[in-house]
Amino acid sequence: MNTLAALMVLVACHPEQTNCLEEPVVVISYDSSAECRAALPREMDKARRLADLIYGDCVPVDADLLAGRQIHQTIDPVKLSALDLPQSGAVTAKAFADPHSQGRMRFSRHEGAK
Repeated sequence: MNTLAALMVLVACHPEQTNCLEEPVVVISYDSSAECRAALPREMDKARRLADLIYGDCVPVDADLLAGRQIHQTIDPVKLSALDLPQSGAVTAKAFADPHSQGRMRFSRHEGAK
C-alpha cells in the first residue's frame, strides 16, 4: 500500500521572458507518484496547446490529504493571455534544485513550435 500520493502541477511561462503565471495551468491528484509520472508527458502535451512554455512536476503528498478527493483544477484560458502582455498577471519565477531529488530532474520543459 502506498503511503504517498502525488499532485501534478503545470505552470505556463512566457517563452521570451522570465514571467510565469501565478496560478498553475493545471493541478491533478494521483494515487501514486508513479501514476503521476506516467501521465506527466501527456498532460504537458495538452497544456502546450495553450502556452508555448510549460514546466511540470509531480509533487509527493501524504495520501491522507487526498483521501476521498479527486483534484482536477484548470486555469481559465483567458488568464493565459496574460503571457502575451508584458508583466500583466505574471510574476518573475526562479527554479531551484531540490537537494532531496537524488539526481532526478524535478521539472520538464517543453516548447511549442515557433
